[in-house]
Amino acid sequence: MIEILNLDRKQFPSGYSTHSVKSEEYALLNQSFRSSFYQMFWIKSGELTLNLDNNLLDINKSECGFIGINQVFSVETKSSFELLLVCFDEDFYCRTDLDRQFLSSCVFFNSEQLLKYKLHNSLKKIIVQYYQSLLHLCRQPFDGLMYHFAHNTVERLLLFSQKELLDRSYGPIETFKKGDVNIANHFRKLVKENLKQIRLVKDYAERLNISVKSLNEICNTIYGIPPKKVITEEIVIESKRLLRYTNMSIKEIAFELHFLDPSNFIRFFINATGVSPTNYRTQFEEKRVYISKSKII
Repeated sequence: MIEILNLDRKQFPSGYSTHSVKSEEYALLNQSFRSSFYQMFWIKSGELTLNLDNNLLDINKSECGFIGINQVFSVETKSSFELLLVCFDEDFYCRTDLDRQFLSSCVFFNSEQLLKYKLHNSLKKIIVQYYQSLLHLCRQPFDGLMYHFAHNTVERLLLFSQKELLDRSYGPIETFKKGDVNIANHFRKLVKENLKQIRLVKDYAERLNISVKSLNEICNTIYGIPPKKVITEEIVIESKRLLRYTNMSIKEIAFELHFLDPSNFIRFFINATGVSPTNYRTQFEEKRVYISKSKII
């Protein structure tokens, strides 16, 4: 299976950590992991390439990058870099329902596209100060007051980052009903958590306590695709992760994803991607590294 990257709760009992990282000290370089927490970072100098769920994104000096829970990622570089990294889990961030709603709707962790942005000079000092504050906090004895300060600082980092990105969007920002956005985000989260067991739109609609018709309307409005397509996309993403980053056979992957027969999985994958699972895996055969243990940072 894909190696899970976990926060060291003994060292970081609050569920958050901040690090100043240089490429020559970065133990995770050129390796693939599945993150069990959220990560956001700012490049102080140099550049790197982030491979996130089989998508490549070049991130350069003064640009920010983001990695969400359960995403498979690797970091590569042709030169040196230095970055400020913030890691946090849901328990740290989600004190209230409002926190949970914001995190589940944050564009950086809930987009089908890889997102980054370069800091405007007027915002750079603010963002860097926040990172430096978190780095200082992480080295201090942690109590209730420090927790609230760290939480609010992480929240402001996300708010400033999201506002900066939206201000620079190339087109008008669509506005949707808040309730619909919350339902759509909750639906996608449920799919990610239950894609192996639940495949029918009606079952998700029941969990959300809405009709299938309403769920179809909401997904088409917010995502531009029906809920069935959302489910398919999430299964494809997980299929690709298992094909690329594990040594599981096609049969084992099919059963892992709860397909009744391997042939059903193969047909599903071909219909969704246009290639067979075997041909997809072959593209990465020489570069694949098989890891099974969890790693704590």
